[in-house]
Amino acid sequence: MRCLSLILSVTGLFLGACGGSKTPAQSPDDESSSAKASEADEGSEQADTGSDPDEEQVSGVPTKCVDQQGTCVPNQQWVDRLCQDSYPGVTMVMFEKSSPWVRGYMRVKTEARNASGGLSGEGFFTPGEEVIILRVRKMPEDGMQVSGAGGWDVLRWDGTCATVSSGEMGLEPYGEVKAAKVTFRFIDEPIREALRADDDVTEAYRKRRQNCKGATMGEVSKACEDWDRKLAAAIVHAVRNGIELPEPAKLP
Repeated sequence: MRCLSLILSVTGLFLGACGGSKTPAQSPDDESSSAKASEADEGSEQADTGSDPDEEQVSGVPTKCVDQQGTCVPNQQWVDRLCQDSYPGVTMVMFEKSSPWVRGYMRVKTEARNASGGLSGEGFFTPGEEVIILRVRKMPEDGMQVSGAGGWDVLRWDGTCATVSSGEMGLEPYGEVKAAKVTFRFIDEPIREALRADDDVTEAYRKRRQNCKGATMGEVSKACEDWDRKLAAAIVHAVRNGIELPEPAKLP
């Protein structure tokens, strides 16, 4: 009998211990709270795995810097698309007074070339020409001069990209600050409308039409050539002075 009592006592303790390990039942409110906490954790994990800054803003016109060897440049995927064609409207926005992009200034007269394989502008760079740095190109480690290696890919005022070397361009103004020729009719219509809000642009545009009589190519009068240059200069001046521009219609 003593053995039987001992066995029953141990069995009772065992059953009691098993009963104590049972998970308490949750009320519907507790289950809802747990589900919300789980969703919050998942949302937190998604927020923590945000995209690389260089992968952001691949459409429209970038406004945020991507750091490339200490230089503020636009998104590089976007730059790849930009440098395959000419985007005069985008260029006006990129050169806005408030834009964060680093300016460069040409020091020598040199032919414009695009090492990215896209469209190149006509003519030559002139000393003092202002550009925007789009990409920093590394010099080969062996120091050998290779076409397109070292220097920068830049954006000109005419809407085209070009590749320049460190010997051809500096980061400080070099004499009079100039700009590649801007052609008003090539600029996107929304940008043209915004530019007409500037009195000097409107006056130059009106005088050019009077003197060029609708001509866009071929032989034109001296007065037409003069007002064509004045219109381009007025546009550059308005953009540098901070005129507000909308998003262009044609985008990379």
